[in-house]
Amino acid sequence: MDIEPPPPIPSGVSCDGAVELCRDWMRYLGATDAVVASGHVRETCDLYSSRFVAWVDHHRGNLEPDLVEHAALVSSADGRRALVFVRGGVFPAAKRRADALGVALFCYVAIDGSLEGANPLGFKLRADGLN
Repeated sequence: MDIEPPPPIPSGVSCDGAVELCRDWMRYLGATDAVVASGHVRETCDLYSSRFVAWVDHHRGNLEPDLVEHAALVSSADGRRALVFVRGGVFPAAKRRADALGVALFCYVAIDGSLEGANPLGFKLRADGLN
């Protein structure tokens, strides 16, 4: 079963739509069991699979280090790898923390259907997949 990449969404997405979009990117990249977190789990992360936990930052502006540090803390306790998907850019301090803590960063654009790595680990996982 080949999974297609998510299509462009010219009208853009809501916060919930962004989470669903990033779930679809996770599935396309190889985490085929990725699901949207629900209930009390949603307080911890937005998405998870058997090997990854992920957060989606759909706010305007650049990613701050706080979310990266939270992702690293949760993933280290959980044993799964941390992914952070961002709508905007990434502040240099957040990128440095992600690099130091092993958190993969991705930038998504719903209207054109693109996903790019935002740090070296994100570039690697975008190119090689979540296998």
